Amino acid sequence: MTVSYQSKVSSSSSAGFTKLLFLWRGSLYQVLYRELLLFMVAFIIISALYRNAFTVEQKEIFEKIVRYCDAFISQLPLSFILGFYVTYVAKRWWNQYLAIPWPDRAMHVISMYVEGNDDYGCMIRRSLMRYLILTLILVLRSISSPVKKRFPTLEHVAESGYMTADEIEVFYSLPKVEFNTYWVPCTWFISLLKEARKSKRIEDSEGVKLIMQEFIDFRSKCGYLWSYDWISIPLAYTQVVTIATYSFFITAVVGRQYVEGSNKMLQTELDVYIPVFTIVQFLFFMGLLKVAEQLINPFGDDEEDFELNYLIDRHTKAAFLAVDYLAKIKIPLVKDIYFNELEVSIPYTSAAAPFKKKTHRGSVHHMPVPEDQHMMFLPEIIEEVDPDQSKTRRTSTCSNKSEGKINSNCRDKFNDSFGIMQVVQQRSTISGEGPNSNAPTKRGGGGGFKQLAQRKSDATQPVVLVSMTRRPSCNSAQWKPFKWKSSDLGEQRRASIGGGSRPELQHQQTNVDLQRSVRPETVTIVPEGRVNAAFVPDRLQNDV
Repeated sequence: MTVSYQSKVSSSSSAGFTKLLFLWRGSLYQVLYRELLLFMVAFIIISALYRNAFTVEQKEIFEKIVRYCDAFISQLPLSFILGFYVTYVAKRWWNQYLAIPWPDRAMHVISMYVEGNDDYGCMIRRSLMRYLILTLILVLRSISSPVKKRFPTLEHVAESGYMTADEIEVFYSLPKVEFNTYWVPCTWFISLLKEARKSKRIEDSEGVKLIMQEFIDFRSKCGYLWSYDWISIPLAYTQVVTIATYSFFITAVVGRQYVEGSNKMLQTELDVYIPVFTIVQFLFFMGLLKVAEQLINPFGDDEEDFELNYLIDRHTKAAFLAVDYLAKIKIPLVKDIYFNELEVSIPYTSAAAPFKKKTHRGSVHHMPVPEDQHMMFLPEIIEEVDPDQSKTRRTSTCSNKSEGKINSNCRDKFNDSFGIMQVVQQRSTISGEGPNSNAPTKRGGGGGFKQLAQRKSDATQPVVLVSMTRRPSCNSAQWKPFKWKSSDLGEQRRASIGGGSRPELQHQQTNVDLQRSVRPETVTIVPEGRVNAAFVPDRLQNDV
């Protein structure tokens, strides 16, 4: 049975893992006390013989043996060999646990798609789940000693309710084969599923597909369990680790003895009767070997082995409960207590109140950005050019060699293609410039923007922010421009604002994503004869 100590380390404290050192069940002391006592008895006996029974000549020979054994111990890379082996065994141990199939997903899918609350419908659902659990039992009784002790024969399986008399006869009627036949209930599962489909107990073919997917996953994991029991870690590898560990401490019984007048590496002037640090080393290396012994076969009856009999009981009760009793219960549909609340406040107990903390919204959530840096524009980035190719490559597709600057029309195209917000300014007619004057109009780039506060306070030069959008043509892959139209509505609006003395505004038609059958044609308020360098929807193609 697996030893769980999670509740003892649920929170970090000053003691920490020190509390775990006083546990006995499943501890290091429980698995090592026999070997440790044997090591200590052998060490004390040899030490007593050297001090009290050996002659001078025998002591000299023994001291040479001690120096030789001590030199051998220092050359053995036991920590590397043992650490790598235990890591591999622990990973394999966890993968074997993940290979144990659980019927929970299958029972929910079967409850969903196998209809009928009568006896026949319940029999189909219960039999489907029983065949899955029977397959698991037949696999486990072949690889696990506790399960084999629980079900030594098929009669014991039938007596427990997992097989019927007819199913046992089918098992015994099979020809004698040299392989395991744990997969036979899987064929019964498929036959019963086809019968349920033919009898209209499963109306949706997608339900049959989902049930088969869960069945195949369950069957595959049973095969993994069988394969883990069949294919083990190479025996030679296990023997290498075992020999290296035991030979290390057999040699340490002699090599760590105290001898007079020796110049050993770990020799001290103090005559140590109990080798404290050798015992710590013994607990470390021999403990790792014992851990590997327990994890290499988790289907046995060690303390850290899987509780397979418990899993069989749990799977059986949960499966029958889900597909029979719970499938018939109809819970009334009611509104929850937070139904009409937008701000939900979930209560806490007084014991859990200290765990209510502010949530993490991001490391830069509260970082301020200056308001004068909120405006977006397209920066002019000069890319580096290879000197060898400078004669054949152009730095820009829209460069003007004579003036050395980007053409304004090209810059407008760049802004339009990236959907950059533009600022369109036009001077008032009060200052002597009419609507058709050649006053400079700034678009895109960093130089065409003013501070937000300055634009708001500038009453003589109103600014209109135009969002540039684009839309592909249905008949062509080309992008086509919008057409600016003039209308009487624009004249009326300008008159209502303040007559001809107020500046004329430019607006762009941006309803390119509206469906032509849903929304009406949008009338733009623009000067006559102007065509924007953006893009025009399909319904305006003929007007361009």
